[in-house]
Amino acid sequence: MPKIAISPTFLAEFSRLDQGIQDAALAAVQQYMSGGDARIEAVAGAADPRIRLLRLGPAWAGVVTPDSEGSAWLIAVRPHEEAASFARGLPAAGPSAHTTAAGAGPGSSGAVRGGGPVPAPRSEPPHVAGPRELAAELDRSFADWQITLHPRQRRLAEAHYAGSAQVTGGPGTGKTVLALHRAAHLARRDADRHPHDGRRSVLLTTFSRVLARNLAQRLDRILPDPDLRDRVEVATADSLARSLAQERTGHRPQTLGRDELSERWRDAARAEGLPFSGRFLVDEWEQVILAQNITRLSDYIRCERSGRVLHLAPEHRTHVWEALQRYTGAMEVAAEWSYPQVALEASRALARSGPLYRHVVVDEAQDLHPAQWRMLRAAVPGGPDDLFVAGDPHQRIHDPRVSLASIGIDVRGRSHRLRVSYRVTQEILDWAEPMLAGHASAGPDGAADTPSGYRSLLHGPEPVVRECPSRSVERTAVGAWVRVWLEAGVDPASIAVAGRNHWVVRTITKELQARGVPTAAVDSAEDVSAVRVGTLHRLKGQEFRCLAIVGMSEPLLPPQAAVDSAEGDPVALDQVYQQERNLLFVACTRARDALYVSYVGTPSRLLPQIAGPGSQAGPRASAGALSGT
Repeated sequence: MPKIAISPTFLAEFSRLDQGIQDAALAAVQQYMSGGDARIEAVAGAADPRIRLLRLGPAWAGVVTPDSEGSAWLIAVRPHEEAASFARGLPAAGPSAHTTAAGAGPGSSGAVRGGGPVPAPRSEPPHVAGPRELAAELDRSFADWQITLHPRQRRLAEAHYAGSAQVTGGPGTGKTVLALHRAAHLARRDADRHPHDGRRSVLLTTFSRVLARNLAQRLDRILPDPDLRDRVEVATADSLARSLAQERTGHRPQTLGRDELSERWRDAARAEGLPFSGRFLVDEWEQVILAQNITRLSDYIRCERSGRVLHLAPEHRTHVWEALQRYTGAMEVAAEWSYPQVALEASRALARSGPLYRHVVVDEAQDLHPAQWRMLRAAVPGGPDDLFVAGDPHQRIHDPRVSLASIGIDVRGRSHRLRVSYRVTQEILDWAEPMLAGHASAGPDGAADTPSGYRSLLHGPEPVVRECPSRSVERTAVGAWVRVWLEAGVDPASIAVAGRNHWVVRTITKELQARGVPTAAVDSAEDVSAVRVGTLHRLKGQEFRCLAIVGMSEPLLPPQAAVDSAEGDPVALDQVYQQERNLLFVACTRARDALYVSYVGTPSRLLPQIAGPGSQAGPRASAGALSGT
């Protein structure tokens, strides 16, 4: 069967074409791949008789040229007569001369390669450029790149701190890599100081199982010595809390998530005629009462409700308190727990039994609940190098806000903010930053942080945003882009495609599999050569060379169900939108080399609305999506 692969250079220019020409080009490629070669025609009078035109419709064509190694390049898309004239003016030369000639004129595009009458293709991988100290690292395998620590950050990883220390920074600043190397350094130092005590003395923790597994796999590479590796325990805060609570109670806690609690308490509040939504009650309980470990009504009436927009008068607080006491009492009777409750129970267990570790390293710190912080504080004795905290308040995809000082974690004078990114390009940062709308978030040290002011050492192509007329075209387009990346030599495991919900993910998976592209879940533990597919949430904490995000339309982002769950509550609704902004920002900045975003119909209001040359309805379709050229 004929095969066409599109090189990065072609798609870089392709995004500048009119939407109708783009659709015609995709249709021509599809027809050719299905076995039809009627769109290929010779060029009378061409200096090189192997040059062909690929007709894209009644008025447009692409110019396809060969090279001496048997590869074929689609170097330009022009009106048909102009394309023929352009082709006749090309010399009988290799691809470099043709590419230079094609790139000189307006409307030119890079390379598409095909079979049949056109020789087998060859392409170049997506490329980003960086400073001299990173140039060699960019050429290494992506698995090696994922554990590469910037030379200037090594001093932070290996420093001696008089107490707890904190590192914050925007996407791509290397916080996770820094946390990994910090844990490895502490393990080596612990082995030197306690050679006869081989217990797990370092805890490396985060908030989700996927992230913990990724951390463990990368740490295996940094610490290949099993004796050193065994000194580091990698676990989620939830799993640690459950194990400690189980030791104390004798049975595994039965936990309930926020969504289930919101639904239960919504129905209960309606039955009692309370003017509060279920989501508001859950947020009030977790973000105020459990966060501050409040156990008395008088303390709740007096407390500061940090991060909660809606004011509650004392009489309203009494009603909320009484309702929550009834609802949580029913949970206690049923032996049901929320996750923060389990963490509080674990912290009580540690207060009696004593600390478990000599050092604790925390990654993605912004998503931990104050109850989990209390547990971690109790898990390590206070003193030099006790806790090392890494996070970014702008990547918070859950609600909790915490002041570390209030929990006994003092990072004053030992807090470092990373402003330079080296794991995502400046072009992706510039495009993604407007998603946060300049919103300032408070970090664990209480200091406000704005998303502006970050810069990257890497430069590459601008993200491409594509408006598609239908979901079928959207699926076809993303399938073509993934095939481009694969044909360009990108390792399948360093490519990811994601959507906001599982329905979108299933359609993506079917499309890729129909094209013969092997797929695996984005959070798969298997080391398989397959494109990763999953939801936006599953991208958290991960890193890919090339990333496609599809289905960025209203009302898929934010999901209508999430908006409805706010039930008209302005506080809950504001939190829904802020969480979705953060989620999209986090997802888009998981790409190092190339980012592609598509939508059907009305684009999500959360996408950056960038007007400019070549803009389509909605966000701008930027050029240079796949390569640094």
